[in-house]
Amino acid sequence: MRHDWRPALLLLALVLIGCGLAYQTPLSVHLAVGGDPLTRRREDDAPFLQMVHAAEPALPAVAAWWELPGAADPYRWTQPESVISLPGLGGGYWLVTVRAQGGRPDGAPTATAWQAGALPPVAFELPAAPSRRYTLLVPADGTVRLVMRSDAFQAAGDPRALGFVLRSTHVQTIGGWRAPDWGQLGWIGLTLAAAWLWSHTAALPPRWALSVISLGGGAAIAAIALSRPAFALLTPILAALSAGATAINVGLALRWPQQLAWRQAIGLALLALIVRLAGLLHPHAISSDAGFHANNLLRFGLGHAFLTAGLPAEAGGGAAPYPAGFYLIALPFQILFGDDFAARRLLVTIVAAALDSLFCVAIWWWVRQAGFGQRAALLSAACYLSATQSLEALAIGELANVGGQALILPALLGLSMGAASHSSHRLALSGLALAIAAGLMAHSGVTLGFGLLIGWAWLLAWRQPAAIVTPARLFIAAAGGIALALIVMYTTPVYLELISGRGGQGASGGQAPMQIITETILALSGWQPPQRRGLPAPLGLALANLAGLWIIWRTQQPTTTALRWLLGAWWGGALSGLGLLLIADQGLRWMLFLYPALCIPAGIALDRLAAHARWGRVAAAAWLMAIIGQGAILWVGQIRDYLH
Repeated sequence: MRHDWRPALLLLALVLIGCGLAYQTPLSVHLAVGGDPLTRRREDDAPFLQMVHAAEPALPAVAAWWELPGAADPYRWTQPESVISLPGLGGGYWLVTVRAQGGRPDGAPTATAWQAGALPPVAFELPAAPSRRYTLLVPADGTVRLVMRSDAFQAAGDPRALGFVLRSTHVQTIGGWRAPDWGQLGWIGLTLAAAWLWSHTAALPPRWALSVISLGGGAAIAAIALSRPAFALLTPILAALSAGATAINVGLALRWPQQLAWRQAIGLALLALIVRLAGLLHPHAISSDAGFHANNLLRFGLGHAFLTAGLPAEAGGGAAPYPAGFYLIALPFQILFGDDFAARRLLVTIVAAALDSLFCVAIWWWVRQAGFGQRAALLSAACYLSATQSLEALAIGELANVGGQALILPALLGLSMGAASHSSHRLALSGLALAIAAGLMAHSGVTLGFGLLIGWAWLLAWRQPAAIVTPARLFIAAAGGIALALIVMYTTPVYLELISGRGGQGASGGQAPMQIITETILALSGWQPPQRRGLPAPLGLALANLAGLWIIWRTQQPTTTALRWLLGAWWGGALSGLGLLLIADQGLRWMLFLYPALCIPAGIALDRLAAHARWGRVAAAAWLMAIIGQGAILWVGQIRDYLH
């Protein structure tokens, strides 16, 4: 499909002009250095401070830092050279007010020199106490930058090199025309140009491609006007991800020009990866567990194949087996990233996000195999773009759980392709057994749910045509997979000792059956998050899922039978796992496990709605945007608020 590039170029120019005008919006930025005792937020200042020490007061065992002595006026110690840097604010002059003090316990002042942009440094002395406000006129070339150098100070019993005590920073515009940050406009232009080229390779109609530039440009203009510092941190990440994904799409289009359907599905998976990494790699994001997985990857690479992890008290406490399937996938890529902690942390983050994004392709494939059209398949896959449960788990750092869940895909795809049917080859049956074993060794949070899914698949197999599955062959494959998982992992001495030690330990807590049922129904409908989670499923997903299930169950095509069987087993496995909540306060991540199965019928329902003339297409598009939009808004809130 030919695209005229001239309207796109004109629209891109208009967007960049709008971004330049948005830079004229008055802006005031306040950095509550060390935390804000009123909102109880902390670390919002960290992305804009370079070479400074951790926020104080702080104690490792105290999360409620605002209750500590001195928390009414938190602070950070600078280093002998520290920098305040706020990118993307725009050119011209800015008023920068810094509240600081020397902080020396002997009362001696601290000699310091502050350099505002390219101006000569200003030397003066900071009194030890109290703190004072210092206002400077700082020229900016797009980034407001203040370099602060001071005499080094070594406190007794503190190995850190200290400068002075920094308590707050306030930046605001002054009158007059303000040049935009040209670098930011470049990143925005690159992102939108990549999005247009991407839409061209995906054979989208020209008006859709222009709509992509319009929507993206409008979002950029609003972000510059309303949330400039945080958006400026995002733009280079977004541009790099968009350019890389577009290069992959262009390469696929040149290599396989006739495989448009597959390229569109892969494009959605790449878009899902961008959504995930744009949040996870944002400097504002804080993860509680990503470092744990980086260290586990190191241990696994050194030969510690049988890992363990401590369980929370709600799940019974103590150490438990921690299958290493996720780390086995990530380890070969370490040669591309390096061996230091930061590189391993980046690696496990990217691999987990990439594995989770593969569900978009799998969802698309299941819908197509069931006999539905390309539009229905793409709509189903699009519902997974902002899957709230996987996004929350990734943000927290449950990377092995999210990434490990993708390891059940080979088994599910094998079941759907008839690997356990009466006519399947022995190699297919053996491959299914290996895939089941891989799923059982993926992650402890996945093992039980996947095992229950296989059990339900066997129970439902008695009512399925032999061309799809036979109970005997599925039993052989499942038994082989379970036996292999037991031999390779779960019967090793270190795991047997842990499992036998936990046998009589039990779990703490438990919930009443009606409470479990009520909370599950509310979670499925999107009215509240699942048990012990923070983000709900989008409201529109539940209704679309119910309508899609009704359509699937009423469709009489033979190709739909396998999809009904898979969804029945998936639902059975997820809901059966809720029985753990009867004896423990923390059960499976059942909504994370079930979420792909919710998206499959949802897209089918939206496709049926879109078949009703123009109003149906508009309603389906609005419904899909509501699902994706709510998930995206919750994703932004998760990155903004988690551990802040």
